[in-house]
Amino acid sequence: MVNSQTLARTVLELQTKPEPEKHIEAFINYLKENNLIGLLPQVIDHIGRITERQEETQTLHIASKHELSSHDIQTIQSITGASDAPVETHINKDIIGGFSASYEGYLYDGSLEHQVSRLKDMLLRS
Repeated sequence: MVNSQTLARTVLELQTKPEPEKHIEAFINYLKENNLIGLLPQVIDHIGRITERQEETQTLHIASKHELSSHDIQTIQSITGASDAPVETHINKDIIGGFSASYEGYLYDGSLEHQVSRLKDMLLRS
């Protein structure tokens, strides 16, 4: 059964095709022919949520105990491969030192606590 979330993903996929207007028009005709036009408000809501999630994961989020210099931010962008991504920085007093960052669904933990934990694990395995 076709649902509004599937239709929303279809619309987003159609936008990436050559001549998207033609595909979207065919999509609207499909909705009309199959009496699904009433799902359009839900489809639009899903498109908004999907797009918002995509934008969120494509933003580099950096947390640190103190404000970071532009050089520090550039270094973290380089480490995470997010050189052209928008950046949001957050102060987190629970971080002892270093940073944690998230980008495209990956967590980069460069915090002092994480580094000490890794060192401890390495020493215990030796």
